[in-house]
Amino acid sequence: MSDFESEYNFDEEDFFNDHWSEKDWKLYLEKANLQVSLFLNLFVSSRNIVNHMEHIAIQMGWTKEREGHFPDNFFRNKGSPDTIHTHPVTTVTRGLYHFLAKNWEIFLESSQMTDVKLCWLYAQLLNNGERNALYAISCINSGDEALAICHFKNALQILNFTMEVIQKIPKNAQKTTILFHDALIACFDLREIWIKVMESCKNPEESEDSGENES
Repeated sequence: MSDFESEYNFDEEDFFNDHWSEKDWKLYLEKANLQVSLFLNLFVSSRNIVNHMEHIAIQMGWTKEREGHFPDNFFRNKGSPDTIHTHPVTTVTRGLYHFLAKNWEIFLESSQMTDVKLCWLYAQLLNNGERNALYAISCINSGDEALAICHFKNALQILNFTMEVIQKIPKNAQKTTILFHDALIACFDLREIWIKVMESCKNPEESEDSGENES
């Protein structure tokens, strides 16, 4: 590296750690929360459309249209640190688990559910599934792909059990049927995304080659 390159080359992560105040980070977290809200609104409005997650990814700026009108990072905030909070899989995971929790809340308000153990079990499943997925994404950010795969496998196992519970709940009303149909859509989306990310962890070179071919 030349003296010129050495003088003007800086570590982006160190730059933000050294120059950003608590106020800057608070604003950063608020923007990350807004991304989750934006994703959730798009999911709610398009969840019954075929390939809805692909359409959402384009609108969120995570991927480009096949025609290549926009680069992959077109809608991403430039001059912001790359952390787990703004990772697309974090946004999807947080958004869909929020959807599942709200979905369950609406069900409880409109039903005569008295099975306290089932309510507690479902709440624990949502909490443990989301936590393991976020652990996995954190491991990816730190370069621990094998550990990330372990956490994703835990999250998938919990998610499969969550889906079993959903399917066993009596659907005594049309509203209940619709609620849990939507819940299963969210679960299938989570499973599909986690499996894709897990595969990219197993084959990082193939993932990089794919990214290069798209650019």
